[in-house]
Amino acid sequence: MQKTKAEYDTIKSFDYQWRNLHDAPYLFGNESWRSHVDEYIVDSLSVTREWIKHKTVIDVGCGDGRWSYGFVKLGCALTSVDISQGPCRATKQNVPQADVIMSDLHSLPSVFDKKRFDIVWCYGVIHHVANPLAALKALISMMHAESILHLYVYCYDRGTRVKMLRGILGPFSLAHREAIIRLLIKTGLARGWSVHELFDELSTRINHEISENVLKEWFEANSLSCVRYTPKYAKNLGTDGDIFVTGSRSVKA
Repeated sequence: MQKTKAEYDTIKSFDYQWRNLHDAPYLFGNESWRSHVDEYIVDSLSVTREWIKHKTVIDVGCGDGRWSYGFVKLGCALTSVDISQGPCRATKQNVPQADVIMSDLHSLPSVFDKKRFDIVWCYGVIHHVANPLAALKALISMMHAESILHLYVYCYDRGTRVKMLRGILGPFSLAHREAIIRLLIKTGLARGWSVHELFDELSTRINHEISENVLKEWFEANSLSCVRYTPKYAKNLGTDGDIFVTGSRSVKA
């Protein structure tokens, strides 16, 4: 299916982001993150290290491999996926144990055919695609009867100021967007944000805010439980207003 201009711009924005913006406390390059990311995963999924060891995992929207690295530390068999060369190259370099595949999320069911994964992990992706429900269904198609699906999704309204800044940045090149964002931070107009974080928030053209009720409806319609739990690490990142949710078929919705 032909992508829209907004979709192409969003893909290019993320490719630029993962190629060029590496300095943030929640990225692979941060030593503390690498030291604790396995703990973050176990907490996020509410599982034990014994349970997760040797599980098959697909990390959809792998970025620089920040989560993929944690799954490798936990002894999982890992497949990492992203839509463009920048993040795929970064993950191959940072997590050589991962099987890295470049693919559109919607194409994954055909890419993997009948292959299913124990854990389908998709952090911060479906709210950046044109059709989040279709993206969710693609992820669910890669689950077997005992799989778990974990998502981080934009939920709360970012407000008129954020939406205004997105509109202002839109006509500029990606490099100029970065320069403007750095200026916002330097002048104190965007305190407490890293460049990577603010670029994610402002540069991408597609940004859905999906309410918890809507997400629950989607899960229930696909026979999945829907358990919301904000992991401990996230409470320090300013994302606790968004949704962290895990679903499975082994528990009735």
